[in-house]
Amino acid sequence: MKAVECKNVWMIYRNFMEKSVTALRGVSLDIETGEIFGILGPNGAGKTTLISVLSTILIPTKGDVRILGMDAFKNTKKVRELINISSGVRLPWGMKVYECLRFYALCYGITDRSIIEKLIADFELEEYRNTRFDDLSAGNKQKLNLARAFLNSPEVVFLDEPTANLDPDIARKIREMILQIIDRNDTTVILTTHNMREAEMLCERIAFIRDGKIIAEGTAEELKKFIKANERIIVRFKEPVKSLPISVPYELNGNSAIFYVDNAEKATPKIVLELSNAGIEVESVKMEEITLEDVFIELSENY
Repeated sequence: MKAVECKNVWMIYRNFMEKSVTALRGVSLDIETGEIFGILGPNGAGKTTLISVLSTILIPTKGDVRILGMDAFKNTKKVRELINISSGVRLPWGMKVYECLRFYALCYGITDRSIIEKLIADFELEEYRNTRFDDLSAGNKQKLNLARAFLNSPEVVFLDEPTANLDPDIARKIREMILQIIDRNDTTVILTTHNMREAEMLCERIAFIRDGKIIAEGTAEELKKFIKANERIIVRFKEPVKSLPISVPYELNGNSAIFYVDNAEKATPKIVLELSNAGIEVESVKMEEITLEDVFIELSENY
């Protein structure tokens, strides 16, 4: 049984001038049980709309959505008992950390307070249990939001940019916490993120969405094949250069260039020699592997 299945999902809004805005265009996805699945794309691509449809917050204009084998909009009550979402929605400002989790636990019919205590410990909120939501730091607000999303031990959880706008050390800690809970509960996770490193670290498969359409899907390694190279060589010149006598694919930007190659260690001496023969003085050379961020830029600009 798939955790999430959606077929030919469309979402068309009417704005205040009665003009239609298409947010999703024929989206189809299959997400396996226990998988960590990433949805990436530029701002306005349709990521949050897709998460909202899959989590039953929005009803699509057209298309089918099945969660854990059930029709999401014919069995909405049952589906919502088995899923949860963290989408950056602000929690009640006046509630303290423990009160907030207790309130949402009761909304799910959960009376076992040990579940709350475990989540407070998991997300390192012990010293803030009696702190009001509005007095928490951004990182602790996000920890509380995530703790709330795992209250009902969901079989499928949707995380909409779980580490957005957080300091790198807090973001790293939150990623570790998420992984620990997922491993313990065998939860299926669908997340959106702008952090390409986070996507590579967490996601087993990734879908790129642009203008409401899925334009690529696969593992990080499969998606990197869009670049048609395994590595890149970044060369800085002592003076700006207008053109290069090199047959290797490259991007030139004044006093630096990026060369895309399959084997940087092997290609670098040849490139440096050709530049030297052309009278171009090299200041520095750096070799890097192709990253998911390169793929993101390529797909956002050219597909």
